[in-house]
Amino acid sequence: MFTREAFQEQRQAAKVVERRESRVLVVVSVGLGVAQLALIAWADRHLARGPRLTVEGGVFLAYIALVAWLLWRLVARVRAARPICPQCGARLEGMSERVAAATGRCDGCGGQVIASPSVS
Repeated sequence: MFTREAFQEQRQAAKVVERRESRVLVVVSVGLGVAQLALIAWADRHLARGPRLTVEGGVFLAYIALVAWLLWRLVARVRAARPICPQCGARLEGMSERVAAATGRCDGCGGQVIASPSVS
């Protein structure tokens, strides 16, 4: 079971991971997209049609594969950083995370996620 502070720290850690991984995805995809456009312009001027299409197609497929891998990595790392219900083991994402933050309970199993503060 989480304390309120530990739960908030876990949520914040997931946001930090999401921001960092999103930044990497954006920089790589935009940067390589612009580089690919420059390569296409160069290939149009210097290569015959057959080799040009082979080079452009190969570079495009490599670009798409890299962006897909970065997207998969973003989703996996953010998912791994999310809090987990101590009762049922479900990842608390999206609405489930907000419900747990507001009520202290898992919306899936109803189990206690955040310990109630002890009254002195």
